[in-house]
Amino acid sequence: MGKTWEPSGTVGDALRALLATRGRVVPPRAEAPRERRYNQIRAVGCRLLFDYGYAGMTMRQIAARLQIKAASLYHHFPSKQLILFDLMQTTVLELLEGLRRIAESDDSAQQQLDRAIRWHVLFHTQKREEAFVSHSELRSLEPENLETIMKLRHEYDRLFDSILARGRQEGVFKIEDVSVVRNSILTMCTGTATWFSPTGRLTAEQIADQIRNFVRAALLKRNGTRTAKA
Repeated sequence: MGKTWEPSGTVGDALRALLATRGRVVPPRAEAPRERRYNQIRAVGCRLLFDYGYAGMTMRQIAARLQIKAASLYHHFPSKQLILFDLMQTTVLELLEGLRRIAESDDSAQQQLDRAIRWHVLFHTQKREEAFVSHSELRSLEPENLETIMKLRHEYDRLFDSILARGRQEGVFKIEDVSVVRNSILTMCTGTATWFSPTGRLTAEQIADQIRNFVRAALLKRNGTRTAKA
């Protein structure tokens, strides 16, 4: 709430790479003590939400996990509703920032779609708990918070639709209904959060490549157009 968002971790590295291609770099920075505690609370809150759900998670559990007094916890987050909202808002903003950079690039529609699929898959395989909570606990948001999150999600859908619509208009993609295709692609990419394993046979990057190839085969018109190499 009121905190400036910055990307972090492996997904943050991916976003920094996106920004670097446009002449901008977001360098990692050291955390101040207050910010460190804030992030610790969010991380523990996310784990508890993932393990027990919103109804089963309590502020006392968070304080106990961090071995801090409740007063210190409430100083950062007055309620668990604010922890849930902050987590969801940060997650969707991070996703949205990455997709916006892709949609606003000078790449072709096919290249943008390839990158959008990769971005979505890598995010959901590398931030599985955040992604799971963001999808499973929408029902637990208070009306005003839900409205805020849904507006951001609709903006994500709009940007994805713009890539698909551009490809259809240019005669690259064979699409009857953009929203149906978008929902199908995003559901497939988002679903990786439920079954991907870091110790599995395929890496997240390999899975992203296979999903990209699957979508290419379904959407690209068979008019002799040569697909771009990965």
